Amino acid sequence: MSETSWRTGDFFKDVIVRDLRLEPEDTFTITNFTINKANEKTAGYMSLIHRVCIEVVFDKSHNKPTSLSYIVKEKSDTAFGGNLVELLSVFPKECEVYEKLLPTFENIFHERTTVRFGPKVFKTSSEPYTVIVMEDLARGGFYMREKSFGLSKLDAKRILRKLAAFHAVSVVYRESNGPYSDLLSEGLISERTVDVLRGHYDALYTAFLQSLRERNFPAEYLQPLMAFDGRLLEACSKVQRLDPTDFNVLNHGDLWPNNVMFSEDDLRFLDFQTAFYGSFASDLLYFFTTSATELLCDSLEEMMQFYYDNLVKSFEELQYRRLIPSYTDLRQQMSRRGVLILPPLSEAVAITMGGLTEPSDMRLITSEQPEGVALRRHIFHNPSFVTLVDRLLPKLFEAGLLRK
Repeated sequence: MSETSWRTGDFFKDVIVRDLRLEPEDTFTITNFTINKANEKTAGYMSLIHRVCIEVVFDKSHNKPTSLSYIVKEKSDTAFGGNLVELLSVFPKECEVYEKLLPTFENIFHERTTVRFGPKVFKTSSEPYTVIVMEDLARGGFYMREKSFGLSKLDAKRILRKLAAFHAVSVVYRESNGPYSDLLSEGLISERTVDVLRGHYDALYTAFLQSLRERNFPAEYLQPLMAFDGRLLEACSKVQRLDPTDFNVLNHGDLWPNNVMFSEDDLRFLDFQTAFYGSFASDLLYFFTTSATELLCDSLEEMMQFYYDNLVKSFEELQYRRLIPSYTDLRQQMSRRGVLILPPLSEAVAITMGGLTEPSDMRLITSEQPEGVALRRHIFHNPSFVTLVDRLLPKLFEAGLLRK
């Protein structure tokens, strides 16, 4: 193993010291060190994720070896989405959120209540390799939901409650500390990323529209959707621009079930690689589309009101004295940005419901080769996806999130 590799026990010695809060006299020996894939669900996009298992024996103790485990996110050329890693500075961005912002957010709440937003980070490295070493939440009884979409109302509300607290404290933080850094000035879809993303999202959206035409989808809904063909990303980047008059927060940027770990009475957010400062609507529209699509059909107003009530409660807990927007204001922000529903619906939702999990599938899905065309047809004509879309799209128009 190269001396410059992070895949050695020596690299984790200071991690162990920090994790266990050891004193200088607490010397230890690593007796076992293994690296495994962290989770089947976490493979593939913009980073590799590993679980490192370590056994240590304390030199002045006769106790049994202590078993430890950590999650490591690694920058790698083999991960899908590699071009965006540099363009969006995803690792510096995530390090800033994990190392600086989340601990500060939690400390702001600390005098009033205990709130945790994400895993602890024990170590980061950018040269000669880029990795983030964080706590293994599974050790504390946290787990991912089996379903990657279609969360229950109870689970969705648990996430919305924590998201409201995250958004509220991000506002309080900015009031005290000034603007967020340039790293957090834009999310995944922006004017800078349109050209990079076009080949992926445009191909999928065009195939999505083709599937609707083949099924004779009602023209009153199909025609407005076709107006975005070839310009969907431009439309999304336009509504993502920061409007100082809106209710702006630090957005998670990729809030769906694979980036949430639950315990019996709490949850943690993972993966802040596309976090950005902007309208709260970005987080909510993405979350509802990728995680609670049935609730978007049937319970949008209830879920929005639940989020708003918890937002108000969080501001009260934080003793925030400035005027906050009304529910009507927030609902209007959602309607103005409804187009943000279409990229995840025609990409993440379709792919997830189609059962595609491997990076090779992600690369193939936009190919013009027969295999790529067949794969796109498979996901957009998947009966479960068809049933969802046929029910969802009219509801979105009725709710004013999409416009005829």
